[in-house]
Amino acid sequence: MNSEMLDLQVLAEGMFRTAAGVLGRLVELPAAAGSPERRDHAGSIRTDGEELVALAEIPALGAQIVVRFLSADMQRIVALMLGGGEAEGFEMGPMQLSIASETVSQIAAAMAEQLARDLDVSTDGIHASLCTDIAAIPPPPFESYEATIELGDQVQPRIAVDFAAITRSKMESALRAAMGSAAETAESAGAAGEPVSPTAEAPAAAAPRRTEPPTDVQAAAFTPLQPTSVRTAPPGQANLDLVHDVPLQVSAVLGKTVMPLREVVALQSGSVFELDKESTEPVDLYVNNILIARGEVVIVDDKYAVKISELNPQAG
Repeated sequence: MNSEMLDLQVLAEGMFRTAAGVLGRLVELPAAAGSPERRDHAGSIRTDGEELVALAEIPALGAQIVVRFLSADMQRIVALMLGGGEAEGFEMGPMQLSIASETVSQIAAAMAEQLARDLDVSTDGIHASLCTDIAAIPPPPFESYEATIELGDQVQPRIAVDFAAITRSKMESALRAAMGSAAETAESAGAAGEPVSPTAEAPAAAAPRRTEPPTDVQAAAFTPLQPTSVRTAPPGQANLDLVHDVPLQVSAVLGKTVMPLREVVALQSGSVFELDKESTEPVDLYVNNILIARGEVVIVDDKYAVKISELNPQAG
């Protein structure tokens, strides 16, 4: 197979246009993607630095792509979404981090869907999430592309997308399959007596398409953590309607422990192990893996519930 068939530069252009469309809808500003630049990432991608790293799964390819955002850029974007003001002096607390997590996940998923469409594979089951576990990221090296998104004159976030070697191999396999399908279609048409152009080669049919970002991309939205009334902000001061309806994963953590593998595999029904908290300590409440509150376990209508006693414990 000709390795030049897989033009990642072209594919990346479509993905960044899609990212611009999503961001533009979120902050209600005109958005345009700059031309991507190739900047390969030779080492492992870290999840504890100055970047937010999203990992997007494409089941039809059996592959993953990595999308990276500068934390400072996302801080500015969240500030725009929440109040429309400047990000200077604005710090992201647990709620803002949760919004940033959902935003990067939405953008990465939309970019993965665009990639799948350009490769003529199914978009079913595509999903993305903020990655905090370096072990979940494919190993290096990566073929990487970066582009700047122009959001009016407010902010110019820079986004990077990374294709691991295994991901590129599976993308080439998808194009090879598309080539074979196109060739079979041409042969069937010839056998049926339909005119077939001698220049209609399969590679041209399987080449990545330059497409515009989808028009049906929906803005990310988030469920409010406190079921209390929200004051209506003056026009232009808030944009919270965009983040009201996206479901968030809420987890109540009673405690944690660290165990050797030999003890884990030896667990059976009736086994007891000790957690790192005393019985009188409150449980931790996480939203999208971000600690946002602590509280006590109570019973409501024969179901466990958590009565919140402390908000934003990390702020202390």
